[in-house]
Amino acid sequence: MNPSLLAKRVLTPSITAVAVACIGFTSNLALASGYNGHYKPAPIIGGGEGNVKSQDIEPIENLGQNVPQGLSFVDGHGESIKVGDLLGRGMPVLVTIGYFKCPMLCNLVHEGLSKSLKKVGLVLGKDFLGFSVSVDPKEDSKSANTNQGRLVRNLAGQSPSDWPFVMVPPNSAAEDGQTGPAKELSESLGFRFMYDKESKQFAHAAVAFVLTPEGKISRYLYGVDFDPRDLKFALVEAGGGRVGTTLDRVLLSCFKYDPMTHKYTPFAFGFVRIGAFLSFAALASLLALLWRKELQMRRERRTA
Repeated sequence: MNPSLLAKRVLTPSITAVAVACIGFTSNLALASGYNGHYKPAPIIGGGEGNVKSQDIEPIENLGQNVPQGLSFVDGHGESIKVGDLLGRGMPVLVTIGYFKCPMLCNLVHEGLSKSLKKVGLVLGKDFLGFSVSVDPKEDSKSANTNQGRLVRNLAGQSPSDWPFVMVPPNSAAEDGQTGPAKELSESLGFRFMYDKESKQFAHAAVAFVLTPEGKISRYLYGVDFDPRDLKFALVEAGGGRVGTTLDRVLLSCFKYDPMTHKYTPFAFGFVRIGAFLSFAALASLLALLWRKELQMRRERRTA
């Protein structure tokens, strides 16, 4: 195995593989929801015993790499959409990959994102964009529009064009999804999936991706329950100063992303730096006040 790929896999929490629960969900839902710092070997989940191994679908993080912008998809209305169409709008992009007929996990990811996005104070279409891709070549427009409509309603009726749900064009991918534009995008993101013929479902991890406006992979967000602070910081960071308030950017300097826990944790030097700036500002204000009083006293002596 390539050492660099092995190193990347080590950094990816094994619990993400538990979220392969696109197969056998009723018995595995408890496993799929255990993301908060819970690390242990992931079980083998598949349509039949041993069909899908968790290590075969764990994401491989490709932070800092660019996604191909020329890949073309179609939305639920038959309109062609390229990855570059979204990236050309100057906002970070929140990406999800799965399939719209997924019995549970993919819906849980979207519900978790919408629930968290309501709390972060960022507006879809103004501060960020969304992009959801199906890897299933047999996906239909009804499923795409239904899933998109549900998400948009949860985000208080934002424009559907700001978060397109797209499919591969007809006859552009193999039955198992291992060829075609969705596969190319998945490989660039390090997202891996497998088609289980017995259950006729796709196994994959629960993960969302944050892209910079230029198309670089900025962050991986794992699970189905997303911390609002981590989600906001990920979007603000990816926006490179173009997203969020000044306070958001100041707070981001006090937190540092921990690749082991996949969370933003307090950064001591950031707090010290802000404390030093505030102390300097207070001292400067005090000196300015004293200087003004001194000038006033001198004028009074002259006129006395």
